[in-house]
Amino acid sequence: MLDIVLVRRFALRSAAIAALATGAAAAAAEADAAADGTDASPGSIIVTANRASDRLLDMSGTYVFAGKLADVALLGDVPTIENRNLRLAFADIPGLLVTEVANGSWASLSYRGLGEPHESWNILTLQDAVPAVPDMYSYPAAYYSPPLELVERIEFLRGSAGLLYGPQPGGALNYVMRAPLAEAGANGRARLSYGSFDTASGLAAFQMSNGTLGVDAYLQHSRSDGPRRENSDSEQTSGQIRAYATGEALTAILALDYYEGSFGEPGGLAPALFALDVRAGSTPRDRFFARRVVPSLTLDWEASDRTQVTMRASTSHFERSSWRQAGGGFATPTPDGNVLIAQTQRFRTFLVDLRLRQDFGPHSLTIGTMAHSSDAPVSVDKGLSNSDFEGGAGAISRVARSGDTVAGFGEVRLRFGDVQIVPGFRIERLRQRVDEALDLATGSAAGGPPGLPNGPLSSRQEVTTVPLWGVGATWDANDDLRFVVNASRAFKPKLYNDGVTFQSGINAADDFEAGYAFTVEAGVQARLARFARIDASVFQVRFDNQVGFLAGPLPASPPFGAVGVGGARRQNVGAMRNRGVDLSSSLDLAGPQGMLETAGGTLRLSANLQLLDARFTSGPAEGFRPQYAPPYLARATLGWIGTNAERVALTFTAVGQQQGSDNNQPDFALDPYELLDLTADWPIGGGITIGAGITNILDARYAGRIRPGGGGGIDPGRPRAVYGSLGMSF
Repeated sequence: MLDIVLVRRFALRSAAIAALATGAAAAAAEADAAADGTDASPGSIIVTANRASDRLLDMSGTYVFAGKLADVALLGDVPTIENRNLRLAFADIPGLLVTEVANGSWASLSYRGLGEPHESWNILTLQDAVPAVPDMYSYPAAYYSPPLELVERIEFLRGSAGLLYGPQPGGALNYVMRAPLAEAGANGRARLSYGSFDTASGLAAFQMSNGTLGVDAYLQHSRSDGPRRENSDSEQTSGQIRAYATGEALTAILALDYYEGSFGEPGGLAPALFALDVRAGSTPRDRFFARRVVPSLTLDWEASDRTQVTMRASTSHFERSSWRQAGGGFATPTPDGNVLIAQTQRFRTFLVDLRLRQDFGPHSLTIGTMAHSSDAPVSVDKGLSNSDFEGGAGAISRVARSGDTVAGFGEVRLRFGDVQIVPGFRIERLRQRVDEALDLATGSAAGGPPGLPNGPLSSRQEVTTVPLWGVGATWDANDDLRFVVNASRAFKPKLYNDGVTFQSGINAADDFEAGYAFTVEAGVQARLARFARIDASVFQVRFDNQVGFLAGPLPASPPFGAVGVGGARRQNVGAMRNRGVDLSSSLDLAGPQGMLETAGGTLRLSANLQLLDARFTSGPAEGFRPQYAPPYLARATLGWIGTNAERVALTFTAVGQQQGSDNNQPDFALDPYELLDLTADWPIGGGITIGAGITNILDARYAGRIRPGGGGGIDPGRPRAVYGSLGMSF
């Protein structure tokens, strides 16, 4: 496997060098919006038009956004975000909780307290509307996020309102990459950065077009020793090449995305060690590896002035491998002599999404269908030693997994003057199958072959038909005041790994129920003056059959065995009722359109706050607060945008008290914390830009997450770090 990785790395890096030699880098093309809130660029190959706006249009191509509450983070308004720092990337999205993973091996996000954030299981992650996860239904883990240097905007459709993309109850998060070059020409850019913990990254990108045909590509590579002293290293490589053609009525784009990342996993800490030394570790040999290869094709056809068709097709090849020492305990160092357990999951998926939009006077109808298939075998092998990555002691588990889904959906935008009403539906038919061919116990943690069988082999096949619906409405009281209301139903499918656990100290129910969420929210969007805007909304979510975990100690309770301190029992934990308030505002303090009218750049203050009251109302966790549902999450950014593209940002983040388990065990309590970050980009002429930043300025000691079971414990947040960068565009 390592030889293949090296060959692919060499090929990618050679391609990037050749691309730079042709002389070009990524630049954004902005699409203008028509006054009626629809896209004025029917040939747009990106889902959302009006790329300079921080609000979604009412209609964009075959997608309807009227009647939905959504948030947009414009990354062009802030300094370049280094090393996939999601805390800064999502600073303008209220309530989207980032529980940081120290080495950045995956994104751990949650929203409105709707379940454990680990690997973002309850949020659908997309890149340019194409799923960026191993399997959008049965394994929606966010192991990949694109280089933020090349992301123009991040769109977040809140909660169940995201059902036009898929069923996930936590919403849909779409990374919108830089637009293809719209006019004839070529340009390029390169960037190098270096910072604390021996963190280094390089980026090369180009674009060229004759106005009809074009091609662009990028390559980004980064490495770091990480903030922990041992086994905290990471290395990531991302690349993409796109070819596109634009005609009078038809736009086509063919893309190939590649990603791979290798990470050390330093393990969790006990509270006493966390208080003493946040750079310590407990699992010096655990490793994680991910690889993603995704070819995709997008066609956008304007059949007539009133008819548009969009087709997206993609196939994804995703590999996720981990090597973890056997027999580890919660928040305790794993004995060095314990052998490695190798787990490999491979996902091969295929997706076709076809949508039609037909306008009837001021009204619009969109209908579509989607087909998704998945083949996802998993293998687990025991090593001969603590350095045997090949599993030489023998096979522990072999499981065949597959699934397929067919969905039909539609929405109608009914427009009556200043009022728009948007009813919609989605019907999904899912089939999932899991067949065990081998299931043995680990045996001795210090050596020898695998142990005895773990009971009879299981085989599970389920076919489910799920109807989902939503209805939204907007009323534009005037040009500066809009009211929005939405009610939607979402679905949380069963996962491949429901009923399966590979981690010591954790057991799981034999059977799980799928979850359903119903969300009602209402909001107002107001421009109070030319320099001030505020958005406010209230929401309530009912989520039934939430899958979570109860932390130990727990007595034996059929069909479960006893669970010790630091362990967990994974199961359906009940129904929750989460309600709260989202507030966000933007104020231009100074500038040509600012509160203080001045020539030159703009000084802007943006802030957002989520207040959340979340409780389980029934089930095993009744009366408890759900895990990772802080009562408040506040962010504010004071930013300077200069007339020559100078950008400086001071960002504040405050997160309230959290619980890391659904039964609120004291060992899983997480204290509130506050952070400050300062970043800057400054052009110095000749296409050269220097950048610098300092994250966690006050070197706060904080923990955003805690994991149960072997290798678990408190995962410390990143200590203070600095970086500098040098960029060139031509």
